[in-house]
Amino acid sequence: MNTLPFAIPGEVTGWIRNVFSTVNARVSAKLTAFPTTHETSLDMSLIKEVSQHSAPVSFSSGWLVRLETHFLGGGRYWGRWEIADLGILIVFRRAGVVVQTKIALMQSKRLYPSEAQTTAEDHPLDYIVGFSRLLPAEQEYKSAVKARTFSFQDTSRYRALEFEGKQYEAILGYEKETTVPVHYLLYNPLQLPLLVTYPVEAGNSRYQDSTSRVGARVIAASSLDFKLKQGGLLPSDNPAFRQIFETASSEQSPPWSLEYFIADLVLSCKEGHVAGVNPMEDEALFTVFNRRSGPISAALSITIDAPAEVATQLNQ
Repeated sequence: MNTLPFAIPGEVTGWIRNVFSTVNARVSAKLTAFPTTHETSLDMSLIKEVSQHSAPVSFSSGWLVRLETHFLGGGRYWGRWEIADLGILIVFRRAGVVVQTKIALMQSKRLYPSEAQTTAEDHPLDYIVGFSRLLPAEQEYKSAVKARTFSFQDTSRYRALEFEGKQYEAILGYEKETTVPVHYLLYNPLQLPLLVTYPVEAGNSRYQDSTSRVGARVIAASSLDFKLKQGGLLPSDNPAFRQIFETASSEQSPPWSLEYFIADLVLSCKEGHVAGVNPMEDEALFTVFNRRSGPISAALSITIDAPAEVATQLNQ
């Protein structure tokens, strides 16, 4: 049974929730303004936005929170397949002493505009040509800047997410073998439906605020698998937004908003993997964060340090 080492004050979870709400809004605004943004760019933006809050934060009650980020780069795979783009390490301390740790793994996938028919993400050749990639051939440049329109609708698809594909099955296999749950981090624009026209006119707002924000959402891989099977998808199908989201207005039902997932589910030990007092003694945690073949490319940590007088709880 998942347990908390101690009750966390509302002001602490509230601060963390607000931080990740801001992170969510800024990363989602990037996809909203630039529908062709690559998934890797969104991952890096998320890490960058979290890094803006790296200074330790203290509260009048004596509690302390510290956020840290670590970009590991590519090459962290489970066999031949990437399992997670982002790992979250939660460290619970009391007067500086670790009393418990836990992890959460997230595999990111972005929603593609309806006009995109292929998964045009980073190509290995892009890393080979290096700096010259910024000086495209004339025809490629003209294609990139020509007038065109992109739209996000509930029929838009996660084109890099292939139902029962090899990576999809590898993630489910990893969960079964390690008992470590994996979650999908679904990047969406701030609102749906959305229409964006290129080139963007100078001085014009690139997106409109929405009272019913969609943004980055999180869902357990097992829950997504159940939902897609119930939806009757065929192998290799790319799920549409409406096949995953029953309602985009509820941030507290899966797929959860990024901030709700972290502050209200992972920190409360309702989601993720509890790793004990010494993470180096937890094989699943060691495999993910330390081995060179670990299935992860970037990580962030949230340390919650309680005052010495706070008693450690055995159960909750």
